Amino acid sequence: MSSKKNVAIIGAGLTGITIANLIKKRINFTIFEKSRGLGGRMATRRAEPYQFNHGAQYFKVENKGFKDFLNPLIKNKIIKNLELNHVEILNKEIIKKFKINSKKYFTAQSKMNDVVKSLAKNNFSIKLSCKIVQIKKLNNKWFIFDSDIVSYGPYDWLFLTIPPNQVIDILNKDFKFIDIIKKIKMNSCYSIMLGFDETKKLNFDTALCLDQDIRWLSLNKEYQDNKEYFNLIINSSYNFAEQNINNSKIEISDYLIKQASDVLCCKLDNYKYKAIHFWKYAMSQKSNNLGSLLDENLKIIVCGDWCMNGRVEGAFLSARDSVSKILKYI
Repeated sequence: MSSKKNVAIIGAGLTGITIANLIKKRINFTIFEKSRGLGGRMATRRAEPYQFNHGAQYFKVENKGFKDFLNPLIKNKIIKNLELNHVEILNKEIIKKFKINSKKYFTAQSKMNDVVKSLAKNNFSIKLSCKIVQIKKLNNKWFIFDSDIVSYGPYDWLFLTIPPNQVIDILNKDFKFIDIIKKIKMNSCYSIMLGFDETKKLNFDTALCLDQDIRWLSLNKEYQDNKEYFNLIINSSYNFAEQNINNSKIEISDYLIKQASDVLCCKLDNYKYKAIHFWKYAMSQKSNNLGSLLDENLKIIVCGDWCMNGRVEGAFLSARDSVSKILKYI
């Protein structure tokens, strides 16, 4: 029996961590992540007593394989079925309202990044705050280099689970599907996080704004020491983010807060905490349904939610597809 292959997985979002779970018995691997924590867009910002799931706030599960994969998280109460009041707003008026209470929708029991953290086993080799910027092949083995020019390797295979623009920056130009990747377009988004000790009572938990520079509003409550704290997330529209990508974050946050105040008909200047995050690669502009992209000659696999529908389930489906493709080579 041949020895296990050595593999580098670049990116510790749901795609990368799913790959590690699905193939851990067949390979030796190390996961590299440029951020300080796991999760990618399944992100949580903590600023006690406030807490913001400022990336994905909930997700839909339609695929049975994904549901089976998540069952341990359901049993261990890491995730739960979603229940919330949702509205759609046009011309600053609520035009539609409904309650989401479906067994297909899930959210985190508390922090969204707990979903990915719970899937990262204790024996996983993970290097955080390690941005991979270059790859080189020597003697048919891959070596990768971080932003400090520290090298890692040798590896037999590379999994790239990062956004397409970042893939292009480090990928070998001879990669079989490079032209496909170059055609993928990603939308950007600004997320404003506001923490309040008190706020106006709203008759919804989430709101989709159909005609504003703000696109999404989400309000939730946290209880600490018998006191309520309110966490409001304001997401910009994709068009606004694209048009203001180089503008001052202070001006952007002030503008979006004012617009949210107008839409909600209440002042939002009594916040106790404020932060802004720019999601440069928030969502693919369209569903791509690529599964994953494997170059058997270079021994590189590219995958991620953007290879599918850009959503959380898409991250799992792309990871599963990549693992099914590599099995005959390892």
